[in-house]
Amino acid sequence: MDKITIQYHGVIASVGAWARLLNVSYYTLLARLKRGWSPEKAIEVPVGRNGGGTKTHGRTGSKEYRAWKSMIGRCYYQKYLAFDRYGGRGIAVCDRWRENFDAFYLDVGRAPSPQHSLGRIDNDGHYAPGNVAWQTAKEQARNRARPRRRNETTEIVPPPPARG
Repeated sequence: MDKITIQYHGVIASVGAWARLLNVSYYTLLARLKRGWSPEKAIEVPVGRNGGGTKTHGRTGSKEYRAWKSMIGRCYYQKYLAFDRYGGRGIAVCDRWRENFDAFYLDVGRAPSPQHSLGRIDNDGHYAPGNVAWQTAKEQARNRARPRRRNETTEIVPPPPARG
């Protein structure tokens, strides 16, 4: 369809591919670039809809969007149920994904099945490209943080002296 490419956050793709990903018109994106807009501005500025409003990615109710929102919640909101196991122990989301669902979706893609959920490959690593994958419950169970045991004293304490 087109030979023009856009580089955005290190990802190079054709105008048509970006338009499909963002769910916007190819011609709108192309017109913005021809007007001299930077690739960042052309991609990030919302597209108006009939009578105003903004056009979104259209995946708000999807499994992928819910996984992204949960990932953000686990890492940054102290009231989130699992915060202590994620953000509370220093797990963070890369800057590219933290404020941008589209970037997350571009890097991670669709879940292969309803049985898959988002998991980290290195359980102590951050949510970032290369460290996340869609995993089954069985795969995630193998990658859990093990409960930490308290260091117990092995010192033998003598009994108190007998009274007599």
